[in-house]
Amino acid sequence: MRSPSASPALIAALLLTACSAGEPPDDAAPDAAGTPVAGDAEPGTSLAFEWSANGFEQVSADYKWTGSGVRDDVFEPHFALSVPETDDAIWSSACASGGKVETRLYLAPPKGMQDNRATFQFETDRSAATLSYPASYVANGQYDGFVIVQRADDPMFTAMKAGQWAYIQIGEGSDAAKLRVDLAGAGRALGAFLPACSGAARQAAPPAAASTTVAYACEDGTKLTASYLDNDTDTPVARIVMGGKVLLLSQAIAGSGARYEGESAGVRMTWLTKGDGGVLVMADTADTAGESEQTTRCSAQ
Repeated sequence: MRSPSASPALIAALLLTACSAGEPPDDAAPDAAGTPVAGDAEPGTSLAFEWSANGFEQVSADYKWTGSGVRDDVFEPHFALSVPETDDAIWSSACASGGKVETRLYLAPPKGMQDNRATFQFETDRSAATLSYPASYVANGQYDGFVIVQRADDPMFTAMKAGQWAYIQIGEGSDAAKLRVDLAGAGRALGAFLPACSGAARQAAPPAAASTTVAYACEDGTKLTASYLDNDTDTPVARIVMGGKVLLLSQAIAGSGARYEGESAGVRMTWLTKGDGGVLVMADTADTAGESEQTTRCSAQ
């Protein structure tokens, strides 16, 4: 399975705007939904203003913050920074046990990292101090990147709601990964996501159904049914029936919604679902350049 962190296109996207982008505005105040607007912030009150002058690369504007508190037989609450309708993600958060949040950062490890561990540092243009957290690097072929676990009421999330720009650093020294991220939309997305991660909300949530079947019609005339099996376990599977053939696809990491992948008879298939829709992507398994890739959008019937 392809890991988002292994994509050269993603790494390039992180670096494209570093030289051409201007500095973020110094005066911004959040509105009631947590979205920054022009306002009364005093420039220079945050350490981040010094950080921004020391090699922080600005993340492309193609990446957007999304968040949902929905929990059912297919979806789980999520908070993500990704390119809409693709699998390109930088940041993906999900609820963890005990009222905690597990965040995954799809970033390459610093060269000087030891024992697959690094320090994750975070602040915004309004921060008075830098927040630091231990991060573990995971590389298993399906997911390559860093994992950080925090409480749902961690001050980092509060800072994200109030700030306009976030400054993220993984590792130390000259080879550390250093990103500047626009926080527009992050406050609203967190407002939808975080309440679902509290201990009370998780306890009250109904158990996921063992199997749900949905029929889809696609733009290219394809018709298929997808049965989502055992989505209350650690190994969810989508059973796709299409043109008389049956494929079992395993769930993979997704920035938002759900993603399933599998191969059969020389064909690689990816099934992406979000809301009532889906995207079907098919390509030859030997095609590493994506020249044979065919994509079609589907709607639940």
